[in-house]
Amino acid sequence: MSQPQEQNSRLYQADGKPRSVGVIGYPIAHSLSPSFQNVAFEYHKLPHRYEKWEVAPADLPNFLEQVRNEGFLGLNLTLPHKQAALSYLDILSDEAAGTGAANTLFFHEGQLAGHNTDIAGFMEALKAENYDPLRQRTMVIGAGGAARAVVYALASAGANEIAIVNRTFEKAADLGEEMALRFPTCNIYGAHLDPAAWPFNRNPRTLVVNATSQAITAPDEVFPIKAVALSGRNREQRTIFFDLFYGKTPFLAMAEAAEAQTLDGLTMLVYQGAHSFELWTGLPAPRELMLEAARTALSAK
Repeated sequence: MSQPQEQNSRLYQADGKPRSVGVIGYPIAHSLSPSFQNVAFEYHKLPHRYEKWEVAPADLPNFLEQVRNEGFLGLNLTLPHKQAALSYLDILSDEAAGTGAANTLFFHEGQLAGHNTDIAGFMEALKAENYDPLRQRTMVIGAGGAARAVVYALASAGANEIAIVNRTFEKAADLGEEMALRFPTCNIYGAHLDPAAWPFNRNPRTLVVNATSQAITAPDEVFPIKAVALSGRNREQRTIFFDLFYGKTPFLAMAEAAEAQTLDGLTMLVYQGAHSFELWTGLPAPRELMLEAARTALSAK
């Protein structure tokens, strides 16, 4: 099969209709993904429409069977399906296996495969801020699926130290132990929320990532943002506070008030989506156009 024929087979069904593509979650109405993914398809003059489907956890097996039977182009997964879907897939990438979560499904030689583009999206968002985790001391708030991807990304990029802070210390400790076994050259460990119990107070963080499953609406009560931000103020590079939630969050507002550098999750969302698009189509994603579309959609909410 020639390359154009292979590309055509990937994108279209035998009858010439475009293969289905979209995102599932529960709930899913809030998703911005269609706003920027459809811009990418339009840019390449492809007739596909990226859709969003609300799929309850109990309906996930049947939906994934539909994905197989209809030969979807691809699928994105968001909460609560990223981990639950793994047992229904034929192949896992190293990133999906290493984090125990997949956010992108695609077909590889007839088999349904799972990948985690959150890792590449996270790293690309940091690169856009000229931040390199190599040999840096970092902190991750949360111990769920998003935190797993962030810890995996930072450790893979050569971070020197990753402190995992969580309301439930045991979950942070468990994740720290698991990731420390996978990345023995990186000092990864769980830490209590109480700064008095931190073993690293004299070693300021250069990056703090909020990867909790729910937005932090009262940061002062959950995490001492000001203290962490001030500890890094006199260094050459200010501490970056990165909230995986997009928009102006209370977490970022407090960090800005403490004169820290801030970054919300919109760029990561778009960049992980760009990697998904490229995986499905084999075409370069128009990142700037996708970012512009995402910002427009967010401002309209």
